[in-house]
Amino acid sequence: MVCEIARGLEPAQLDEIKGLESETGLTVVAFACRSLDPAREERLTALQREIGPMLVAAPAQPTDEQLARIRELEAQLGLSLVAVRLVDGAS
Repeated sequence: MVCEIARGLEPAQLDEIKGLESETGLTVVAFACRSLDPAREERLTALQREIGPMLVAAPAQPTDEQLARIRELEAQLGLSLVAVRLVDGAS
């Protein structure tokens, strides 16, 4: 499976994610994921090991209630949502 930052989201999807952030006080990154055939996935994994992570962010520590809300919106939008902590100096 390969995941990338979700692009081309509909305004309604963005509003839902922003609403979740406002409701929970968390910063959320949306990812779109898809499966690859095993040979392509193996090559991609090897390449990713070579170049390193593209997005480095510390995970947030959501409460059980916040996590339930994240999972609910993931199911609704068909995306993977990751709550992250902002670091000092991030804009």
